[in-house]
Amino acid sequence: MSGAIAPTLAVALLAVLCCGGCAYRLGPTSTLDIKTVAVPNFKNQTTEARISVPITNAVIKRLQSDGSIRVVSEDTADATLTGEIVSWQRTPVRYNIHNAYVPSQYQLVVTAHVVLTNNRTGKRIFDTHIAGTTSYFFGDDLAQAERQAMPLAADDLAKRITDRIVDAW
Repeated sequence: MSGAIAPTLAVALLAVLCCGGCAYRLGPTSTLDIKTVAVPNFKNQTTEARISVPITNAVIKRLQSDGSIRVVSEDTADATLTGEIVSWQRTPVRYNIHNAYVPSQYQLVVTAHVVLTNNRTGKRIFDTHIAGTTSYFFGDDLAQAERQAMPLAADDLAKRITDRIVDAW
């Protein structure tokens, strides 16, 4: 019986040693020394009106729902996330089957230049462009379809920004 236990114990020990280095952990995953962040309104450098506030709100909402970093006022924050919306691009991705010149589906891409700055040191933690996307179909009213698609693109952009902050290596 002890001869059967030794191989089983050896396999179990080997499994523990091999899996012991796995990077599973509970709680916040950010490697940054940041617990709080300020998010002033993003600036809009595009010709598309009224998009900066919904995009800023989407970023704040994503950060709050993630829970790893608290959103606070700029005077008490460990870091400040500033952003400029630099591109709002609508591209046809599918065309009407009866008329190859008429789009039936678009992809909306919103690109922002975002900078996360450590308020204690003044150093930039990252300075990058991040894009959020969505696709949408439309019938007779392209403007209405785009108004409905904008929050989806804003949320995708916010998710990518939040992931960049929270999962910073």
